Amino acid sequence: MLRLGIIGAGIMGARVADTAGGLPGVAVTAVADPRREQAARVAAGCGAAAFDDYPDLLRSGLVDAVYVGLPHRWHTAACVAAAAHGVHVLIDKPLCTTVPEAEQIVTARDRSGVTLMVGFSYRFRAEWIRARQAVADGLIGTPEYVSDVIAEADPDTPAWYWAADEGGGIVQLQAHHCFDRLAWLVGSPLTEITCRTVGPAGGAPTAATLSGVLASGAVVGIGLSFGRTHRADARTLCLVQGSAGQLHLDQTRTLTVRTAEAERVESYADDDWLTRQLAAFVDACAGSGGPVPTAEDGHYAVRCAVAAEESARTGRAVRL
Repeated sequence: MLRLGIIGAGIMGARVADTAGGLPGVAVTAVADPRREQAARVAAGCGAAAFDDYPDLLRSGLVDAVYVGLPHRWHTAACVAAAAHGVHVLIDKPLCTTVPEAEQIVTARDRSGVTLMVGFSYRFRAEWIRARQAVADGLIGTPEYVSDVIAEADPDTPAWYWAADEGGGIVQLQAHHCFDRLAWLVGSPLTEITCRTVGPAGGAPTAATLSGVLASGAVVGIGLSFGRTHRADARTLCLVQGSAGQLHLDQTRTLTVRTAEAERVESYADDDWLTRQLAAFVDACAGSGGPVPTAEDGHYAVRCAVAAEESARTGRAVRL
């Protein structure tokens, strides 16, 4: 039985705790959050112990693994501390916000021998798994153009979301998913990034456009936007244009593949990606199962984000 701790009892921490409770071979045994009432509420739902901070949770000896759902600036310290205690880690994206921090996390993992998995959730969504297989099978030929758009709005976000010195801003909030899922989808990483951002004076950017080139030679366009004055459901669209066809995925969790011969439309609205992701993490901790997003994958996304922010500052393309 894998004893799982929850570090950060926010929306995702509560979802992870609830989902883990329905999985065989895992039990939530501890929850930590500086908001004691929040930690106690989530802990009570799964019969776990509640802690005010994660160092106490790690020292308790109650956990074999943790889910980390903290603000970005605390990711490195939590990962390094967990590794030092021999505790496996599932960390919500991004891995961290700087390349030296990413290297520190990789070193800590290697030194301890624990499993460290990054929560790149799109790798566990059925429609994205099917889309990746379609690309690998050559259904749309050679990918030539990839577009990815994420737009959402919420007036009640935490203050740190928009504090650049705390790991906030549109690139750190949204782009890591794009960097990972596009390279994973078409099997080729970014080698060059150009980025432009906009935002309030003196604040972190709230919108960005990014263009890039994959190692395969395909070109990429990414659009990111977060409205702060109103509320709107997230809108997403990923499109891959290939030499023999096209596929796209959207927020309804529908995959459409079009070629000269046929059109295929598949809906996965009821698919449970979080259960699939947690099950993969449990298997990885046991040394079994298939490949999962690693610290190296998180490191790659961090390098992309840093390059994008450098491009936004300098107005120049940045090589990776």
